[in-house]
Amino acid sequence: MCGICGYVGDHRPELLEPMAKAMAHRGPDDMGAWHDAKAEVGLGHRRLSIIDLSPAGHQPMSNEDGTVWLSYNGELYNFQQHRDWLISRGHTFRGRSDSEVIVHLYEEKGPEFLQDLNGIFAIAIWDAKKRTLLLARDHAGVKPLYYWQSGRKLFFASEIKSILRVPEVPRELNVQAVPEFLTFLWIPGEETMLKGIRKVEPGHYLLWKDGRVETKQWFHIAYEPDESISEEQWVRDVHDTFMLTTQRQMMSDVPLGAFLSGGTDSTAIVACMRKSYPDRPIKCYTYSFDEGDMARDQYEADYPYAKRVAEILNTELINFRLAPDVISLLPKMVYHNDEPDADPTVFPSYLICKLAKEDGTTVLLSGMGGDEVFFGYRSHRALRFLERMSWIPRPLLSAALGMATSSTSAMMGAQSAIPRRLRKFRRALDGDGVQRFLELSDWSSPLVRRRVYSPGFSSRLNLSDQPPASLRKYYDSFIGHGELNRRSHILIQTFLAAHNFLYTDKSSMAVSVEVRVPFLDVELMRLAARIPERLKLKGQTTKYLLKKALEPYIPHDILHRSKTGFGPPLRKWIAMDLDHVLADLLSPSRLASRGLFDPAVIQEVIAENRANKADHAYLLYCLLTLELWMQTFIDRPGEEVTL
Repeated sequence: MCGICGYVGDHRPELLEPMAKAMAHRGPDDMGAWHDAKAEVGLGHRRLSIIDLSPAGHQPMSNEDGTVWLSYNGELYNFQQHRDWLISRGHTFRGRSDSEVIVHLYEEKGPEFLQDLNGIFAIAIWDAKKRTLLLARDHAGVKPLYYWQSGRKLFFASEIKSILRVPEVPRELNVQAVPEFLTFLWIPGEETMLKGIRKVEPGHYLLWKDGRVETKQWFHIAYEPDESISEEQWVRDVHDTFMLTTQRQMMSDVPLGAFLSGGTDSTAIVACMRKSYPDRPIKCYTYSFDEGDMARDQYEADYPYAKRVAEILNTELINFRLAPDVISLLPKMVYHNDEPDADPTVFPSYLICKLAKEDGTTVLLSGMGGDEVFFGYRSHRALRFLERMSWIPRPLLSAALGMATSSTSAMMGAQSAIPRRLRKFRRALDGDGVQRFLELSDWSSPLVRRRVYSPGFSSRLNLSDQPPASLRKYYDSFIGHGELNRRSHILIQTFLAAHNFLYTDKSSMAVSVEVRVPFLDVELMRLAARIPERLKLKGQTTKYLLKKALEPYIPHDILHRSKTGFGPPLRKWIAMDLDHVLADLLSPSRLASRGLFDPAVIQEVIAENRANKADHAYLLYCLLTLELWMQTFIDRPGEEVTL
């Protein structure tokens, strides 16, 4: 995996080296730069060698006559078949990397070549003949790509901190992104928290020509359930396709392993790895924690399941103990994330990747995407329940849920899992369509969020009860049938592309490790889009069809265990371990100097959370993360701070 950067419309070759050096962690094996003064274009590259470790994989690279130049970050899983076809067309290759395949495919087909790719990537291509710069991001947004434009000139990079090496790029807060961040813990859509810096969206490309920019969506998927196929045949199709997907994503010229939580998705990946290569050593990585740390969050311990799976599948399991002192890493995580992200899962993600790297493993397979593709979330079940309870008068159902929420909160505490879920479910009753999606995805109380803004800052915000425009766009872009399918479509476009994939990419590349996601393989996604909803969620069984396909390899109790993941004990951290950090970073004087939030209200929120009268843990973590992010990217040009 690698880091890419560059510019067009402004000849600044002296910036390529500092832009690339800002991402040295993404590619410690090599650095390259190319520029053309007359064309006013330059490309930079940091290389992490995965396929073809030889100098033939050096980037930026060109075609034979130097009319097409490439800087590329990613992996193509079907590059060999394209290579064979290109050779038959008369193209010659210097090495055996997938990067050369992209150069020659573009020569043959122009931007349409993106339709032929099955992989994860961010691509920059300069076409000297057409005098165009193409920026493209993979179908699911697994790899990041940012850009900043001013007039004719455009700068781009895999990470925001690289773009901030351009002196004239302003470090200004995007105020309209703040409410979205406090709602989701991250920022959906093309906007970022820095005004003027945008993401290339998943499945899109940007074309620059003569200072004008055109953006097009190149990837579409239609959800068209096929009821003509039997359940038995669907089981075979899922089994065979998933096995093929995992096998081809194991291609690597460097050591490869896997995340293993003991949940369905990571277990499925490891089971397929073992089936594909019965005699190959496979290393798996996980974490554990003291059960007392999880009392407030009420998570189930993953490690016993991961250990059992490793024993059943005959793989080596390497574990680290997650302790509260990991919160000292918070400034480092903020720095590497580029965008503020208030999901504490970034800690185990980073530490697992660091552990793997120190153990000699450079590539890890992850189970991310399984919940989205095969309906694995509680919210899928909640949406199905709401559909089936539509005959009950909403006032009656809302009253019943309100009583249940109050009673469980009184008995168990406001931060307990059941009242939290009931509150979210009750809010979803009053919405439909995209509003229902928002309520089921919201991490804090809308009423509390409105309280926390200072009067001055609130007047600058375009606050509304309506869902963000980006969410509406993804809701309306859905092609096909089924509200559960629509929910998964939006989750892939937002939750995965703007959150899960970004923090996983940043936390893994911070230690020069590549993470691959077999569940988001193009072929598997298209297959899943044809499966009837009733077979992805059957009764109360989430991921039903996937679980049926895996029954020959995995015990029933592991396949059907409750939903879990790499979730650290945030509520405990906020209540205890981070208390002094909250007192410092969210002090009345610091809040007043920023002018974003009301110091008195924030102190009330902290007190309510401490007393377990309300669940404000994620809201407080949002505020904490945002302050550290502003210190890193507003007060400084992308430089790590210390607590």
